[in-house]
Amino acid sequence: MILEKRKINIIFKELLLVMILFFANSLFLKFIGTYEEQIYRILSIPEFLTIHIALEFFGILIFFMTYVITYYTFNKNKRMRLLIYSSTFFLTGFVSFFHTMSYKGMPSFFTESSAPKATIFWMISRLILAIGLFIADIIPVDKKTNLKREYFLAGNIIITIAIFYIVTFKQNLLPPMFIDGQGLTQLKIYMEYFIMAIFCITIIFSIRDYAKTGDKIIRTYYIGLCFAIFTDSAFTLYKSVYDTYNLLGHIFNIAFGFFIFRAIFSYNLDHPYNELDKAKKRIKRYADNLEEVVGRRTAEIQAVNKKIMEDLEYAKTIQQSLLPQKSLNIFDTKFISEYIPCEKLSGDFYNIHALDEENLAMYIADVSGHGVSAAVMTVFADRIIKSTNAFQPKRHIISPSKKLTSLYNEFNRSDFPSEMHIVIFEAVYNIKTNVLSYCSGGMNVVPILVRKNGDTEFLDKSVGFPICKFGEFYNPKYENAYINLNSGDRIIFYTDGLVEYFKDNTLLKEETIISIMKENRYKDISILNERILLEIRKNTRAGYIHDDDITYFILEV
Repeated sequence: MILEKRKINIIFKELLLVMILFFANSLFLKFIGTYEEQIYRILSIPEFLTIHIALEFFGILIFFMTYVITYYTFNKNKRMRLLIYSSTFFLTGFVSFFHTMSYKGMPSFFTESSAPKATIFWMISRLILAIGLFIADIIPVDKKTNLKREYFLAGNIIITIAIFYIVTFKQNLLPPMFIDGQGLTQLKIYMEYFIMAIFCITIIFSIRDYAKTGDKIIRTYYIGLCFAIFTDSAFTLYKSVYDTYNLLGHIFNIAFGFFIFRAIFSYNLDHPYNELDKAKKRIKRYADNLEEVVGRRTAEIQAVNKKIMEDLEYAKTIQQSLLPQKSLNIFDTKFISEYIPCEKLSGDFYNIHALDEENLAMYIADVSGHGVSAAVMTVFADRIIKSTNAFQPKRHIISPSKKLTSLYNEFNRSDFPSEMHIVIFEAVYNIKTNVLSYCSGGMNVVPILVRKNGDTEFLDKSVGFPICKFGEFYNPKYENAYINLNSGDRIIFYTDGLVEYFKDNTLLKEETIISIMKENRYKDISILNERILLEIRKNTRAGYIHDDDITYFILEV
């Protein structure tokens, strides 16, 4: 709202400036009209032509210089306005040249030079100028284009030749603008007013651009447009092509050309160098104070880093608080677990808890990736699984397959990124029947069962689909598998970080885990765990790069 008020104030002030210029010009023309007898005169043909040629060629030179700047700087910034400007000043320059060479009193220029012929060339050049600048100003300042400037140049040449041919050789097809002995025609005067109206509208668009950008170069530009209007106003007053008003119009035209050239030159050549000079000064200031700047920036980075590390520590504490105790004994069923994240936050998680007096629920899962995003996903998955694991009567115990189905559906209703996924292994152990029911949700490693007598089995009878954003295309069917357990049997549930299943530099091989579990099957579960940790430490010291979370827990019946 404040910015809009500021723009309105700027527009009001600039319109006031334009009105002051118009008022000053009106007073000037009024002064000439009041003292016309003393000021007005018709110059001799040689005297007028000398001044006219000098003024016209100076104006033509400005037009072509403006054309060259806009044409050759277009390839640097591809601004659409530059193409329109280059075409406008190319055509205006050439048609103004034809006007000058066709002026009454000049040698024949292909056909006899005359006031009607020169006036037609003049009006065409003014129409091209007014319409061209109007079109340029309605285009946004920074609008880019991939159009080829060569096509515009070819079109300009064709239009120039067509204008020259029609006015020079087919003048009878065009309405007269000046009649010898009578002066200006009404059509010519109305066209001058029409051209002035177009310039007025163009000024309004320029003031709009100035209010948006605050670039003072645009002010120079529309002041030039004001002088274009003064030029055409003077050309509505002359009675002879050699009189004072005609001369005054050409002087105004020079002022217009100067301001327009100054604005376009500054914006396309002077302005970039000024910006470059400012940039150099800024770089010099930074270089002079580099040590101070680096010290300040380093302190800021350290402060931000410290805050991030503190937040990560808090998040780590919160995440680990969701995990069960390291050692558990639930209804004479023992559990021991290890959780070793490779970063502050982990993508691995697990849980162990009683569903009722007979059933124990457990799961272990691995979220894709590590760090904050993976940690957030673990919280989500833990909430969903726990909500389905709520305490229920015996007959309502939810099976592992139904839990994974519920997790899959809930995951697909959420707005998680499509590249994220979870692999999970869910199990329920009934302490009365000694039956373990389990279901895999795409887990890429399988729990290992080492029985009391040393026999080894794998819990690989359930192969399910990962929890991922695929619900639009596929609804997986999760199925339970069952296995009977005996007293003293042990099962290790783990994620692939323990074995690095897909890598050559395996941390622990499956055979090593089985061997350790067999060797220590008669020892306490805590000693078994220490033996596994010892093997992990040994391999880590040997140079293993720990780039994945390590998580496992052991169940002893």
